[in-house]
Amino acid sequence: MATPRQITDRLTEALLGGDIEAVASGYAVDAVLVAPEGTFRGREQVEEYWRAFRDAFSDWSLTIARKFDSEDAAMDEWTFSATHTGELDIPGVGTAAPTGRRVTIRGADVGIVAGDLVAEHRMYYDQVEFLEQLGLMPAAA
Repeated sequence: MATPRQITDRLTEALLGGDIEAVASGYAVDAVLVAPEGTFRGREQVEEYWRAFRDAFSDWSLTIARKFDSEDAAMDEWTFSATHTGELDIPGVGTAAPTGRRVTIRGADVGIVAGDLVAEHRMYYDQVEFLEQLGLMPAAA
């Protein structure tokens, strides 16, 4: 059986490679993804979330600053960068047309594993900073 670190690293590699089918197959059928945009329940909703994000952003890069492991989970601190090149649905805001802007956000996530699949995935990043970088929200004074 793979370790939580191996399972979550595989998921990260699939995300960075844009292989959304491989990403989806790394989640349990009843997985839960909690992100700043909302909670997504079940493999289908999780797949839709990642597909929409991939379609909205090109040239993804991710730098992992720190990795932490526990018995059933793997946690990462990271910096994500990408260019906004496709429509992006933002809950409570609407659909944002591509801005062509490059975003760089810092965040962290934890993948809780059951068997060889991610059962729960929690992501944390500053959504206000994200929207400011996209030009969809005025920068704080």
